[in-house]
Amino acid sequence: MRRTWGLGGAALLLCGCGGLLFGGDGGGGDGDGDGDDDDGRETRNDGGDGEGGSEVTGWNGGDEGWDSENDSSPPTTGIEPTGADNELPEGDDCPCVADNEDIYVLSDLGTIWRFDPQSVEFTYITEIDCGGMLDTFSMGVSRKGRAWVQYQSGDLYTVDLKDPGSACKDPGFQPGNPLFPNFGMAFVADSADQTCDKLYAHSGIGAGVEGPDAGALGVIDPQTIVLSEIAKIDSGWGELTGTGDGRLFAFEGSEQTFLVEYDKDTAQVLGKWPLPGIENPSAFAFAFWGGDFYMFTTEPDDLVNGSHVVHVDFDGSDGDPMALTLLIDEAPLRIVGAGVSTCAPL
Repeated sequence: MRRTWGLGGAALLLCGCGGLLFGGDGGGGDGDGDGDDDDGRETRNDGGDGEGGSEVTGWNGGDEGWDSENDSSPPTTGIEPTGADNELPEGDDCPCVADNEDIYVLSDLGTIWRFDPQSVEFTYITEIDCGGMLDTFSMGVSRKGRAWVQYQSGDLYTVDLKDPGSACKDPGFQPGNPLFPNFGMAFVADSADQTCDKLYAHSGIGAGVEGPDAGALGVIDPQTIVLSEIAKIDSGWGELTGTGDGRLFAFEGSEQTFLVEYDKDTAQVLGKWPLPGIENPSAFAFAFWGGDFYMFTTEPDDLVNGSHVVHVDFDGSDGDPMALTLLIDEAPLRIVGAGVSTCAPL
């Protein structure tokens, strides 16, 4: 999941936490294979804001996707479609692949890292190989341990997190819907009793796009990979995270940001909480884990430095419901997407 917004420290509680962990055997940076520079941070340039996306033409307005009769066509890497995650589940259950409970984060340079909420450490996983594609936008993670990565072009590919360095797969998604030129995304379980899940989408039209019916929530059918609109919402710019008991949350807003819970079937707002101290982030993402939220944000207009990591005590288990605590002032990467599977603890 991912997006763009800044952090004002006045409202945050500071936490002295342990150092960062950098592992793995791939990636760029200083050439030593760990995906970071000599100072432990991922090497990045100052190009692009990692968010938004220009209007895409060629969408015919129907559920079947891109209009192939239109002269405009979606960008493509030429990767052969493979189906990726859209096989039928095993019986009535959708089991979790082993070791798929952590939060995964996506950098603006196309690398994936694991974030452990308990140790507050990042571990480098892999560099994405999607046929030379650049400009990552958002990410979700499935129960099968696959990262679904969207680029600013609208293209959507999957990466096997259990096979680092393997090539991307093309699930056959057709971009171009004007309500979803890009989108924040998250897998959400069908219900507390049904572990199978679906990939949900939040309009990623542009920062500041707000107002009645400015955006929409959507859902991608796991077999056909068709994106269908659930209902209009009042935000055209947001990120999503989901849970293993069927709840759907959004990170929305610009000058004032909010945590919003939606009914995943109707898009009705079930709850809305302000996030004081997080304003106008330049890049943003978040994830639900263990009853709380972990927000990854950068300062306004900051296209270079690593993200802040902020913990939100959503369930009040730490004694101060909805308190925001700064865990890491600067992560080793600029995070534009975050994904946690529905296998994660509630």
